[in-house]
Order: sequence, then C-alpha cells, then structure tokens
Amino acid sequence: MQLDKLDFAYKYPFSKEAKEVVASLNSTAVEAKYIQEGMSQLNGLMKYGRITHERARGITEVKVRYIMGYAYARMLVSALGDGYSISRFAAAEADSSSEFLALSVDDMLRICNEFGLGVERKQAEFLIGFESFVSVPKRDAAVRLINQKLSKGTVSVSVSQLLALARGVIEREVAKGLPIERKLLPKEVVEAAKSLKPKERKAALGARAGSYAWIEKLLANPIADVRHRSVNLILAPYLVNVKGMDEESAAKVIIDYIERCKQINPATKINESYIKYQCKYAKNKGMRPLSLTKARDLLKEVAEFE
Repeated sequence: MQLDKLDFAYKYPFSKEAKEVVASLNSTAVEAKYIQEGMSQLNGLMKYGRITHERARGITEVKVRYIMGYAYARMLVSALGDGYSISRFAAAEADSSSEFLALSVDDMLRICNEFGLGVERKQAEFLIGFESFVSVPKRDAAVRLINQKLSKGTVSVSVSQLLALARGVIEREVAKGLPIERKLLPKEVVEAAKSLKPKERKAALGARAGSYAWIEKLLANPIADVRHRSVNLILAPYLVNVKGMDEESAAKVIIDYIERCKQINPATKINESYIKYQCKYAKNKGMRPLSLTKARDLLKEVAEFE
C-alpha cells in the first residue's frame, strides 16, 4: 500500500484515494472493529458536535482503521433513518477534513478538482467557472456570490475563500448517496445503530416518530421542485413545533437541505432570509406541518412516501 496515498486517504476518507485503499483490503466480511470505529466517530459527533480526526503520523493501522470507520459511519448514519443526523455527519466530516486542508493549498486544489470544481491557480488567486462556483454549498458569507469578483464567466477567489469552497465540496461529496437503502445495509450495522441516540432524534420524535417519519424521509432525500412550499408548509413547522428545535437550529437544517436540493436543480429563489422568516413565522403561529395526505398531493411530482 502506497504510504502517500494512505496518508491522503486518511485525511480525506471520502476521496477516491480512500476508496482505493478500501478496495485494496479486499475484505467482504463485516468486521466488528470497523463497526466500532464508525460508532466512535458518530458518538463523538453526537456528544461533542464534531468528529475527532487526529494527525496520526506513520501508523498505518490507525489510518486504515479510520478510513474503514468512515465507510461504516456512512452505513450507521443511514441506518438511523434521520435526515438531520445525515446533514450533521456531512457537515462534521467537512469541518474535520478542513483542518487538514488549511495546511496545504495543494490539497485544496486536489480535492476541489477531484470533485469537479475545476480550479485554476493564477498567482495569489484561484479561478473557478461560474457554474461550478454556484453549485457548491456555502456556509461562509465570504464565498456568497454577491461578494465575489466575476469576469467573463469566471469567479476569482483568495486562498481563504478556496478553503471555504473546498469545505463545501467535501460536505456535498459526503452527503452524496446518503442515506444508503436500508435493505443494502449489513444486519450487524443495523443492529449496532440501535445504540446510537442522537439527542435531536430522541427528544424531537418521541411518540410521534411514526407519524412524522415521512418528513424525516423528505429531509434525507433532496427534491428538484416545490421547495418553497415544502419549507413553509412542512419543514419549518415540523422542526420548530414538532421536533422542538430553536429557530436558528431549524433554519440551519433547512439551509443544509436546500443546498442539497440545489445539487439536483440549482434554480431556486429560496435564501437564508426566507428560511429564517418561515421558521420564526411557524414558531409564532404555532403552525403544524401538512398532513401526509396533503403532502402526497403537494409533492406527488417530486417525492414518494410509503
């Protein structure tokens, strides 16, 4: 196993290099130690709000274990069937890997280009095609389109802005393909996931879990249209008045969801102000989300519910 590839894969376990490392192990059996590593990563996220990612030096087993743990964490978080946990997992992995990215401009360029951003280095600035730029989820106001320099279909960014964009690329990549269909998950993983108890999931769903499972499914599956009405009639009322989340946390979940929706169809006029307003409005009015029957009619062209 090439050590430079292993080192890169360890820092960025969602990368193609990491997938090659996993493939090279040629292991088809479900291994308890990797389930445990995945559990450890998710428990750290649930307890501390982050995934601990140490700078391991020269310890092959530690690196392999972490890479495999990431693969199992994807299965475990899928087994939870909770869109909010998936969103948190993608964001936390992006935050963790960004700590490594901040140390290497070459890594930033490698990650961005590996996942289709197409960055060209020009002295102290970095050039990105407009369409690629707008496709990336953005948490940092410094990389919002309104704050950028545009010229002939190209956006010019600084190294700090490139880091923020790389973080968004990572979050998008981690979220891709999640949740994995439950029928494809090993039974050992499904069983292990039962001991994972995200605070938001336990407190929010309670006895209503069955009644609102369809909204969790909606949160886990981005849609291409009907997003305005989904926000104000379903998601905002559900998160603040059923799950009991504060307005800021609810808005963050919806913002993350809309960013994932943009990967399917980037055309939308929904912005953070609209989302925050709808969360505040739903809270003040005590709104409840649409019933499943009405939601089926509203979303029949873009989503399916069991």
